Amino acid sequence: MHSPSELSRQKRFGRIIRERRDELGLTQLQIGDLGGPSAPTIRKIEDGEAAISMQTLNKLDAPLRWLPGSAARTYAGGVPAADEPANAVRGAGDSVVAGPDAIRFEISDLTGLLAASGRLNDAVENGRTTDPQVVAAVAELNRVISKLSARYATAMLERNGGPGRQLHPLVEMAFAHLLAVPAEASDPGELQERRYRRWLAGRSEDIDAATEARFRARWLAANVATTTERNGE
Repeated sequence: MHSPSELSRQKRFGRIIRERRDELGLTQLQIGDLGGPSAPTIRKIEDGEAAISMQTLNKLDAPLRWLPGSAARTYAGGVPAADEPANAVRGAGDSVVAGPDAIRFEISDLTGLLAASGRLNDAVENGRTTDPQVVAAVAELNRVISKLSARYATAMLERNGGPGRQLHPLVEMAFAHLLAVPAEASDPGELQERRYRRWLAGRSEDIDAATEARFRARWLAANVATTTERNGE
C-alpha cells in the first residue's frame, strides 16, 4: 500500500508525462515505438497508478526529448530538462533514427581504460613514441577518461555524501583532487559539476537558493535510482 505522499508524487509525475506527451503530439503507443515504455505502462504512469522502476524512468527520457536523468529527477520531485523544444521542426534531410543518449558501463571498463591510458602515457613520457598524431590521440583519450572518472566520483559522492551525511574519510581522500575549490572553467557545465561535488561533500561555498534546490533535487533523484536498483525494481 502506498503512502499518501507517494500517491501524490505518482499523480504529479503522471500529469507531467501526459502534458509533455501532448506537447510533443505523441500517442501512448508512439512512446513505445520510440524506445519508451509500452502503451499499457504509459497509461498506468499517466493515471498515477504505477510504482516506477529506474529502468522505466530511463526509457522515458529519449521519447520525451528530455536530457538523460530528467525523468528520474522529476519523479523525485524535481523538473525535467528538455533536450530540444517540443515545436522543433526536423529538416528534410535529418535522421529520424533514435538512439540512446547514454549507456551504462561497468567499473571494470573504466579501470581497464585507466590501465591502458597509463601505459600509453608512459610510452609518450619516456619518448618511446613521438608521433604527433599518437601524442594528440593520447591527450584526447586522457580528456575523455578524465570526464568518465569525474562522473564516477560524482556517483560515489551522491551515494555516500549529501545533506545530513558525513563523508567517509576514504571516499574523501580518494576524490580529494576533484573536491578542490573550483577555478573558473570555460565550460559552465564542468564548473557546475565541480560545485555539485563540493556540495555533496559538505564543502560548498555560498550558493543561492535556486542552486541549492537544484542540487538537492538531483541528489534525491540519484538516491531514488540507487534504492530502486537495489530493490530490483
